[in-house]
Amino acid sequence: LSTQIPRDSQFQIYAFNTEAHAVGMDGGAAWLNGSDRGALETAVKSLRAVIPGEGTSLYNAFAAIDSLRPRPDNVILLTDGLPTIGPNPGTARTVSSKQRVRLFKRAVDQLPPGIPVNVILYPMEGDPMAASELWKLAIASRGSFMSLSKDWP
Repeated sequence: LSTQIPRDSQFQIYAFNTEAHAVGMDGGAAWLNGSDRGALETAVKSLRAVIPGEGTSLYNAFAAIDSLRPRPDNVILLTDGLPTIGPNPGTARTVSSKQRVRLFKRAVDQLPPGIPVNVILYPMEGDPMAASELWKLAIASRGSFMSLSKDWP
């Protein structure tokens, strides 16, 4: 995906678990220039160093999108499923499918209107509602949805 960023555009890459943070240069949320291939390489290298852990707060990821100025004209979301926490980490050791859907719907409320969300789902077992909920988000936002095959890893 990173090789397809147009040189005459701006971009930002965020990683998220319990919090969302920009990767790359100084970790700040400023837009990076697509013509600055050094900034792109640094962002991709920083992203590769991220180790998944803790919970997944899509709420905080979408809130970060809402804080960008100017707002993005497109979002590409790479995820393995629905969120496991809301804005703050909880104390529960497990999260039911129903709870994940509720957390997802609450997160979607953080998205600014009018931004297409394009979803690439890396499906994981135990999250049966992820594909349908993320597909509905993509359709409602005028984005696209793609899911990798079951044997992707």
